[in-house]
Amino acid sequence: MSEQLLALLPVYGIPAIAFSVFLACCGIPLPTAVIMLFGGSLVATGDLSFWAIYLSCLLAACCGDQVGYWAGRIGGTGYVERFAAGGPKRQRLVDRASDYLERRGIMAIFFTRWLLAMIGPYMNPVAGAAGMRWKMFITAAIPGQMLYVMIYTLLGFIFSHNIFAVAQIVGNASGFLAAGVVTLAIGWYITRVLHFSLKRRRRRYLKPRGRRQRR
Repeated sequence: MSEQLLALLPVYGIPAIAFSVFLACCGIPLPTAVIMLFGGSLVATGDLSFWAIYLSCLLAACCGDQVGYWAGRIGGTGYVERFAAGGPKRQRLVDRASDYLERRGIMAIFFTRWLLAMIGPYMNPVAGAAGMRWKMFITAAIPGQMLYVMIYTLLGFIFSHNIFAVAQIVGNASGFLAAGVVTLAIGWYITRVLHFSLKRRRRRYLKPRGRRQRR
């Protein structure tokens, strides 16, 4: 599937790349990392501009986040349950997103944009249904997406001759953790600022209706 999708990207260019990223962030299973890696490789060959790729993918990712968040916010827990009913794998990812949000609050939004990006699209409707305030959501989501898009676009630019090997490395657990360690220094400052500025108000990130009942 990845090879077929990538074959279309040079033909349709930035619109196809951005639209694919948007769909992936909405929860449609597409290889987002591979798409952005390929976009970075097109920058390396001089076919596309770095800022055009970066800004279009960033905008697409943020719009996808908004679609997921507002779907959960408007549809509530009923929507999340229907969304999770798409299969066992989706159910597991939604449950993981719910547990992580309950434990980490707003920091869960930031980390699931880049370090735990596999559950990012599932975190969006969960956060909306849980009643997380929109301003708090975007405060963490946008910086996280900025970091995520930058990482994979630059990796695609640097390793433009071996995209699939890089995608395979960052796609498995050990490689993903390695990528996280390399980029941790970049995200550390943003993380600490968010943590200290919002620590005292952490209990107010979720509205009362959003708290899950413990069994």
